[in-house]
Amino acid sequence: MISTIREKDTQKKVIRTLSIILIIGCLIGIIVAFTSLAILQRRVGENQEILLIWGSFRFNFTIDTVLICMNLSLLLGLLVGYWRDYQNTQSPFLLGLLIFLLVLFFQSLMSLPLLNLLLSLISSETPRQGFVYILLAYKSAIFNIIAHFFGTISLVILYYLSRE
Repeated sequence: MISTIREKDTQKKVIRTLSIILIIGCLIGIIVAFTSLAILQRRVGENQEILLIWGSFRFNFTIDTVLICMNLSLLLGLLVGYWRDYQNTQSPFLLGLLIFLLVLFFQSLMSLPLLNLLLSLISSETPRQGFVYILLAYKSAIFNIIAHFFGTISLVILYYLSRE
């Protein structure tokens, strides 16, 4: 009986913590996306070519940024939890898992749309040309969004199972 109560309390704590992590990641993603978009829109001005695709770009950019920020917050939560476990056990398996999660964290960080946009602006011959190319790419970035969505689901499952 007492063990069942403890298990339910643990489940509630894990779900509460997971919800907080997801909300924080979502809020950070929204702030990063809206701030970036405001700066980009001021920089673009009233270019007719860009205004034609701005709506779909803005939507995809925002969703992708929010999902990636949620992934980053989940990965940080997992890293903190596994780091604590590693400090207690010194398990080589946990060390390997920490390195794996760190690599996933940097992979997610490097896939932020803002970084891709900045890279395209730096690497193109003219900034406007690079900007148009990246807008067109994000206009049809549904597969990136789907991939990041499934990444979020897998990290939620991993977090839940790891902390249960």
